[in-house]
Amino acid sequence: MMLLLMQALGASAQVTVHGVVEDSATHERLVSASVMYLRKGKTVKFARTNANGEFAITVDQVAMGDQLQATMLGFGKRRRGVPMKSANKPVVLSLPSEAFALKEVKVQGSRITGRDTITFDLTRFTSDRDNSLKDVLKKLPGVDVASNGKIYYNNQQVKRFTVEGLDLTGGRYNQLTENIRAKDVKKAEIVEHDQPIKALRDKVYTEDVGMNVTLKDEARDRLMATLIPYLLVGDPTHVGGTANIRQIGKKKQLMYDVAYDRKGIDLSESYQILGGNYNRLDGGHIPSWYSVPSLSAPLDEERLRFNTSQRYGINSVRKTKNDGELRVAAQYDRSVVRQSTENRTAYYLDGEAPAVTTEQQHKTIVTDNFSAEVEHKVNTEKAYGNEMLSIGATQGDGLSLFGTNQPVQRIRVPQLALEGSLYRMYSLKSGAQLTWKSVLDYHHSVGDLYLDADRNRLRTNLWHTAHLLGWQRKAGKTTHTYNLFVEGEDVYVNHTDNLHLIIEARPRWQYRTDKFTLSLSPTLTFQRYVRQQQSMLYLHPVLSAYWNPDTRSEIHLGSAYVQTMGGMQNYALDSYRRDYRTWYKAADLIPFNRQVYATLGYRYKRPIRELFATVNLTVQRSWNNTTNDMQIIDGCYYYTLKELHSQNDFLSGGASIQKGFYAIKTKLSLGVNGSLSKGRQLSAGEWYSYTTQSLTFTPGIIVSPAWCEFDYSASFSLNGNKTTGSSHTTLFNWRQQLVLTSTFGKVDLSWKFVHHRNELQAGNTLNTLLSDASVTWRLKSVRLKAALNNLFNKQAYEETIYTGIATSTTSYLLRPRELILSAEFSL
Repeated sequence: MMLLLMQALGASAQVTVHGVVEDSATHERLVSASVMYLRKGKTVKFARTNANGEFAITVDQVAMGDQLQATMLGFGKRRRGVPMKSANKPVVLSLPSEAFALKEVKVQGSRITGRDTITFDLTRFTSDRDNSLKDVLKKLPGVDVASNGKIYYNNQQVKRFTVEGLDLTGGRYNQLTENIRAKDVKKAEIVEHDQPIKALRDKVYTEDVGMNVTLKDEARDRLMATLIPYLLVGDPTHVGGTANIRQIGKKKQLMYDVAYDRKGIDLSESYQILGGNYNRLDGGHIPSWYSVPSLSAPLDEERLRFNTSQRYGINSVRKTKNDGELRVAAQYDRSVVRQSTENRTAYYLDGEAPAVTTEQQHKTIVTDNFSAEVEHKVNTEKAYGNEMLSIGATQGDGLSLFGTNQPVQRIRVPQLALEGSLYRMYSLKSGAQLTWKSVLDYHHSVGDLYLDADRNRLRTNLWHTAHLLGWQRKAGKTTHTYNLFVEGEDVYVNHTDNLHLIIEARPRWQYRTDKFTLSLSPTLTFQRYVRQQQSMLYLHPVLSAYWNPDTRSEIHLGSAYVQTMGGMQNYALDSYRRDYRTWYKAADLIPFNRQVYATLGYRYKRPIRELFATVNLTVQRSWNNTTNDMQIIDGCYYYTLKELHSQNDFLSGGASIQKGFYAIKTKLSLGVNGSLSKGRQLSAGEWYSYTTQSLTFTPGIIVSPAWCEFDYSASFSLNGNKTTGSSHTTLFNWRQQLVLTSTFGKVDLSWKFVHHRNELQAGNTLNTLLSDASVTWRLKSVRLKAALNNLFNKQAYEETIYTGIATSTTSYLLRPRELILSAEFSL
């Protein structure tokens, strides 16, 4: 019924009016000019010219008196009627250049806004204190930069990040935001509902956000280098640093990077993929039998990481013929991390008599990561192509020393991955698009668990391939998509073969008007597990709707019923030992999870007032056909997978608001998030119910006039937990951070305070005040800096958390007071 309704609504034909905007004197095409489609004097559609000065606007029909109007800062306005009989011919809008003065209207920050696009003039937000692009992005209203480098706009993650229209790093944009200098950036353009594939624009509506950064003319295509050596005075005293060479332009870009660090920085973070994969099919994932220890970090990781790290990287991308792109990248990083922790966990499995486990651990973690990839991409109005070859080799090696009477544990997991993917899409004469996607990958791993002289080895090989054939056509206001998907993977582990096959029919219908978008995707899935001789057939529909009552607001409603299968580590082996005190036993069945969820969201933006706000609510219920029976015997964990149905409920909601005041260089933010979770844990055949609640407030303010900077952020959290037969005290924890910077000419004095308040399992409250201080002297081509970290020389930190039926308290060792002297040379 819904499909018939959508087809009926989309029956009318549409017309695309296209053309160019140029300088009337030089006939040079103008980039990012605003083009409005006017009907009876009112704007009904909006577009912006691309890098070639071209625009395209799709309307239901061309009416008598319709007009196009083009504007651009520094040029006069031009309006021209839309031809009725030749609407398919390009329209040329020539703008006269003129001197301009802003008299009656005061433009703050030169924010240019359309319906789905916001452009920030970054030069208005940059101060002499800012060192990198990341420093500038943090000041933009509506934009947040997480501690791992991920960028969010109005509470949505940025999926595509480019500089001068090119993706140099393949989604690893930390390398760009950390190394591009603040004084070299010009604009940042944020695109809502970003569609990176040109042939699908105005045909497929997405939920993604994209960001493109433009450099100043004098920085574009220029070879630049940044060298930052440092000396750390502490235990031990040592030297290190980073070097970066880059050249970024519109047609070619390159970057070379090398670093050595022993002051707590995670160098591998720069190589983490933060962006999307342009809708390529994903490769397979080898099962994780053993978990290599990792850094536990309830506060800033740099305060806990005792490390010796290095990294080397190269990235290159250039334009090819027919507007194609060729990208080559290779990177390697190695880190040795040491950490000491003590843990006490109480499991409330029998009323007021909890089962308690304790652990003292000193771990040394050695990780090696190498990856290389070659990607070729063609992206035109008629076709899209993407081919990528990649190789990856990683090894995690964790050595753990525990307390008395415990074995020495070492977990080593090397992995090799080879992958090739292909994506082709062609536009047919009928107006439809034909799509073919394929991926073929191979993975090899040898996992070793050493306990003193004993060794447990699991050798794993994974072959994986997936293919998708699709047809898509837009008829009127409805886009029809029909995809056939086939996937197969074969996991061979310890002489046991596990073949898994998937066939899916993926239809999708999307109906879109100027203000409303409705999408329905009922996927039919067939799965076959050959060794287990089990087959499954199920339907999981997804429904989403967007409504834009005006250009400032958007309401989103989504709902789905989804069924997912458990990973092969749950059933491929009958039983195995996971670590020195954990055993796992599988059952002769495939675990699966069914869930139904609904989301409701509201987003508001008013860029000219620097105001952004979001509200969201999610409700979810899930069912499982299996559950893990957990038993704790003599401090050891025994998990047995059993065919017992379980149910979990989850409710979460949140709201955020950000307001900028450009005149006083201020950005205010406030967020609130809450959640409620209910579930059950099986132990020795008995069910134990639990309920957890959390409520978090996150205020923030940045004030950055020329003479100082005031940066305050905080997180105030209430966490409650209730289990069968017992109720625990609600924990009220908070973290406050204040950074004060005073500027005297070219000298910046900075003082940072971080206050942690933690309520502990024992009933007492722990207050920890950490502080850092630094002085920076900014010269023409060099920045000299002296920093004193952990000014009060705090050595310990402790935290209690609630997790289902457990209450866990862990203590950590912090890095001591350290003096760091560094010089940043910009060449």
